[in-house]
Parts: sequence; structure tokens; C-alpha cells
Amino acid sequence: MFLNTRSKPMDLQFYETLEKRCELSKVESGRLHTYRNGFTGECLYDQLFDEAGHEDVLIYRDLYLQTERSVTQYDALIINDDGIVVNEIKNYTGEYRIEGGEWFRNDRQISENPAAQLSRATGKLIRIRNSVNAGFNISGRLIFVSDDFYLQTDDDSIWRKLVVRMDLKRYMRSFRGGHVGNKAQYIARLISERIVENPYFEADVDAERLQKGFYCGACGSFSLQKSRFHLVCSSCGSKESNETHLLRALADYQCLFYGKPMPSRSFMEFIGYRLSRRIVQRVLLEHCDVDKKGNQTTYSLKYRNFEEKTVKLQRSYKYKDYLTK
Repeated sequence: MFLNTRSKPMDLQFYETLEKRCELSKVESGRLHTYRNGFTGECLYDQLFDEAGHEDVLIYRDLYLQTERSVTQYDALIINDDGIVVNEIKNYTGEYRIEGGEWFRNDRQISENPAAQLSRATGKLIRIRNSVNAGFNISGRLIFVSDDFYLQTDDDSIWRKLVVRMDLKRYMRSFRGGHVGNKAQYIARLISERIVENPYFEADVDAERLQKGFYCGACGSFSLQKSRFHLVCSSCGSKESNETHLLRALADYQCLFYGKPMPSRSFMEFIGYRLSRRIVQRVLLEHCDVDKKGNQTTYSLKYRNFEEKTVKLQRSYKYKDYLTK
């Protein structure tokens, strides 16, 4: 069974949010495509595992583990009484080849070496296992989820390390009948004790680039007309409550200025003073944690996922949203 949820990585959230509020550079567009493609592949992996069944294993997804002084990211860890299997998930498409241990796409060497990544990831887990003198197996596979992935190599040993799309469900079903007993639970605890937040994500954006104000949740337009309790989109006619717009803006602010304090004054500037300070203050106090240091008061949104949280909050909203799309 899945032990945790797979949320959008912060890098992807950052560039998706940035795209809504300014024009991306060519480099930024490339990064957005890379992160979005990777997350799509990971979600497909989860879907296929759901279809194949995962009752006989414990699965951690998208986590960072502290190993001594370093932190390593894992796409998926499959655990049973036998040990841990690392799955490094790739959503590659097109023709690839391996030559001299290096990976090429269309005769151009790619910057990452998937086999080396997998080796480093399994090596870190071996260090964790050895540090507690435990005795369980650790292995790994490269998982290629796209059916448009083709690989040429003279190194036959590489095929023992990877699983392509046509074999993926068979591979996932191979975990059926495994045992999840005390040993598996011990391994899962060993992993959970070392889970940390992503230490590598850094948000760095020039505030002057950003479009201030609110935008429509359906079409993305900033052309909104204010009614008493809602903002109505002039482009598509969608109608969203003041609270929905404020929660979305709070999520945007925290994503774009990740790790930085949010005074109410800065947030008012971010939303272009489109709503009164009284309305904003009420929402800040209801949905944010408050940090007071001397004369300075800052806020941080309590929720990490705006979409999921607003769906739940809509049930208790007095003023509902009406989206045209």
C-alpha cells in the first residue's frame, strides 16, 4: 500500500505559479516542461501500480532521505520483508542509446546518467542499512513509463536494471505474494525517521516581474470585476468568492517567495490592494499561522495544497464559486 501521497514538487509548483503571473524566459519554460513531464510520469507510475495492485508491499513516494551529511531524493521505495527496491522513474520519450556508460538522445549526450543516479540512490540506502547493522536486501530498477521510449545498447547487463512500459505491469505484479510483517514495518520506520523536506529548492524571483492582483481560476485572466462577495471574470464569466481568491493568492505568494516571511503589507501589495485590509486580515487570521516578533507580524498559510484544501473548504463556504470551465 502507499504510505504517503505524491504531491507536486515545489520546483513544479514554483514555475507553474510564475507562469500565471509573468512571461517565462526560454530557460524557465524549459524547466517547467522538464518538471511537469517528470511529475506526469510519476503519476502514471502510481496509476499503473494501483491497477496492478500493491497490497503486499509498502510504498514510499517522492521523499528526501537524510544520510549522514547528504540528502537524497527517491521517486519510489518498495518495501516488504525481503528489503527495499528503489524505483527511479523516468518519463523519457524518443530514441536513446548507451555508449561507454554514457547516455545519448539523438546522438547528443544527456546531462543525467540514469544508471549512475540509481547506483547513488541504492548506495545511500546501503549506508543507512549498515549504520544500524540490519540485514535486508537493497536493489533498484530504472522505470521507463512512456511507451514511446526506445533504447539501444551493447551492454546486456543494463537490461537487468531497467523496466520498460510493456513490462511494467508484469514487474509490478511480481510483488504480489510478498510478506509485510515485522521486518517490513521495521524497514519502513527506519526510512520514516530519516525523511526531511527538500533542502535544494530555492525560490528566487524579481517581484517587479509579477502581475499583481487576482486571476480567474478557470481561464487565468486578471480582468476581474468586483461584486460584494465575489470577483467575476470579464473573460469567461466565472464567479469566485473573495476567500477563494485570497487563498489562491496566499498560496502563490508562499510558493514564489518560499521560506521568506509574509507581512500583511507585502501581501496587500502582491494582490494590488484589490480587497480591503479588513477582509484580508480576517482571512489571514483564519487560514494562516501568525508569528509575532516585536512590532513585526508575519503570516504563513496553513495548507500546502491549495486545490485540495479549497475543494474541502467550499463545502463550508457561505459564498460559493461558479466556474464556467
